[in-house]
Amino acid sequence: MTHILFIKNSESISENLRGVITAPHIRNVDRRAPTEAASSLERGVFNLAIIYADSGDSTLAKHLRSLRSLNQTLPTIVIAPEYNLATEQLAFDEGADLYFAEPVPKQTLERLIQQYVGPIEPTAPPLQAPRHVEDLAETPSQASALHVLRDFSQILSFSLDYKAFTHHFILKLRDHISFSRIGIFLEHDVQKSFPSKSRPTTLACIASLGLPADLVDCYQLSRDTGIGRALTAQPSILQQHSGQSRSPFGEIDSATRKEFEILGCHLAIPISDRERLIGVAVLNGPVTGRNYSEDELQLLYLLMEELGLSIRNSRLHTELAAHGQLTENVLGSISSGALVLSEHLEVLYANNSAKRFLGMGSEDAESVEWGDLPNELAGPIHRAVELGELPEPFSILGSNNIGQHKISLIPFASNDKLPLLPRPVMVVIEDYTHIEASKQTALDDSKSKLITLIAKRFAHEIRNSLVPLTTHMQLIDKKIAQPKFQASLKSALTRETGRIKRLSEQMLYLAEHSKPSNHDEVDLETAILDGFGRAKEQSGASEIQLNLDNTLKAATIHGNPEGIAYVFEELFLNSIQSNQSGAGAVGISLRRNDEDILTLCIRDDGPGFASDTIQNATEPFYSTRTTGVGLGLSVAKKIIEEHHGFMQLNTRTAQADWDIKIELPATLTHPNHT
Repeated sequence: MTHILFIKNSESISENLRGVITAPHIRNVDRRAPTEAASSLERGVFNLAIIYADSGDSTLAKHLRSLRSLNQTLPTIVIAPEYNLATEQLAFDEGADLYFAEPVPKQTLERLIQQYVGPIEPTAPPLQAPRHVEDLAETPSQASALHVLRDFSQILSFSLDYKAFTHHFILKLRDHISFSRIGIFLEHDVQKSFPSKSRPTTLACIASLGLPADLVDCYQLSRDTGIGRALTAQPSILQQHSGQSRSPFGEIDSATRKEFEILGCHLAIPISDRERLIGVAVLNGPVTGRNYSEDELQLLYLLMEELGLSIRNSRLHTELAAHGQLTENVLGSISSGALVLSEHLEVLYANNSAKRFLGMGSEDAESVEWGDLPNELAGPIHRAVELGELPEPFSILGSNNIGQHKISLIPFASNDKLPLLPRPVMVVIEDYTHIEASKQTALDDSKSKLITLIAKRFAHEIRNSLVPLTTHMQLIDKKIAQPKFQASLKSALTRETGRIKRLSEQMLYLAEHSKPSNHDEVDLETAILDGFGRAKEQSGASEIQLNLDNTLKAATIHGNPEGIAYVFEELFLNSIQSNQSGAGAVGISLRRNDEDILTLCIRDDGPGFASDTIQNATEPFYSTRTTGVGLGLSVAKKIIEEHHGFMQLNTRTAQADWDIKIELPATLTHPNHT
């Protein structure tokens, strides 16, 4: 791991600089002056020093002199908020290696740090070699070792605060093994409300003895280099004796040797929870100057393993308590009521919303009992717990028969396991009072809007039909004997009564079922010709032509002949009205596929359906024209679907050059005539 000392007085620095010094592989230590990290500087902890020159030239000169007095070889970079020639000259005179002014490119900073720090040396691969430890005459007996373990077990089970009992642990350990310096480095205790797959890579010192306070505060180990990397790869005791390195790895690398020198120790012991490495204990030899015996090393290894288990249990307890508190906070803050009942029908938990539902105050400290539940709620809960019967969500009234509430019962059981009865359940109580009221209000509003829309459309159409009739009625006394007036009156009566008749038929088809019969056969060609004739007569477009491409001369379906003919009348009328000239042709093709489905495609000479209106074209009362009420296509679609068919509108493309497609199940199978 790279350790950088960052000297600054201001909290505001550039994002480029912040992004570099906060990288995962960098341990950044912020201080206001070099003297605040004096011990670490003297021991060579830092790989690089960066001074942010934002406090004047005199302060910069003071910081550079302090750095040189504490560590003459430490590379130093000065970064100023803005360029100043005098400040640059001062920085180089006082021993700075580089001087930059903001903004400094991020890539430049990263390359500088890599240049001064250098690449991380890899640890030698593990070798299956036995560990050699000098045998001494002084060896503790098995009875004394057992006494030591029993003595330490009282400390490790004393408290759930792992930092506190780790400190007591090293004090007690010194009574049995007389070292003068020790540091316990653990991975960060990342307390999260939700589990995470990522593991921290840095190891921070949580307890120490004989190590300077500023060194403990500044220095960290890492799983990616040095001692942490070696013990992560091979959790065995790692030693260094007066220049001679001895470990299961053979010769240790320079990064590991430097970490031993910085800490003033020569022994590293893994701290594991019997599953994975969670930390490292680094200590020096006995105060007498001798080496540790084999039994002492084994005892240290076992004690560190017991310490790791205790730390793991402490952290699991803290994490479990945090998760429990999180769950309680979530359930307590939601607006829905929540009740948890055990397999013995005991109310284990009730949030404030549930208490209000039961008629209790939300601040009421009294616990909820089984007898407090209303009968219409207690009955389903009892059957769910005892018999495993889970009803569909149901509604009941609240306390004093006020409010509508939806009840859902959720069992506590894994999906992949058979439920064991009785079993606990959770009751979710949702207040639907306002929701039901809002739904009813919305329904009433939609009904009112629909009635208003229908009234406006029909009033407009009927008024349009009455205008020519009223005009002829005013002239009937004067011109009744004129043949021209008689012809005009007859035409107006025929046209306008036909329009009113069409409106009434549309409403009837929309309101009632078209009653397709399984016994009545409908000849499609006859229905098509009949519908086209009526549409042509009603529109008055005498010049419009029908191009019928029918390869199935006797294709029939089961259904309502009048209803099917009315479908084609509406579709052809829509096609005729889309052609402004009143002339041209409407084309329709009739085919059958291999599944006995009859397919009809219709295309007219008009512009076709626009892409922005095609989605709403079949909705009732939707129209882009100034005449009509917008029911033609919606009524046609309804009748087709009642005959188990399908109608689709299309915006013309080169691959699909049609406007409307209808699919209907065929009654008889006929050979294709080509």
